[in-house]
Amino acid sequence: MSKKTFEKNKTVIMSDKYLSESGVQGGKIIGEHLALGSFIVGIPFLIIGLITLFSIVFDFFITNTAVIIAALLLIAIGLLLIIGGYFIYRDKHVKN
Repeated sequence: MSKKTFEKNKTVIMSDKYLSESGVQGGKIIGEHLALGSFIVGIPFLIIGLITLFSIVFDFFITNTAVIIAALLLIAIGLLLIIGGYFIYRDKHVKN
């Protein structure tokens, strides 16, 4: 516990309890933004990967190994981001 004295002899006592509660609230806000960011970034990755995979299957353009690997990586990254965002969102709301 710390004590600070300001002008005109006003004393402010900062408790460790309030600081820890503030840190928890900050963590919740960061978690909420992280979950939202994962959804916002994950969905376009997944859509671009699926469009590329469908164009490979239906032979819309010439494909090579690099395009196939890139499509699979985009799908995997998109799915992982969406799943991670879901778990962060779910854990935040279940523990309330």
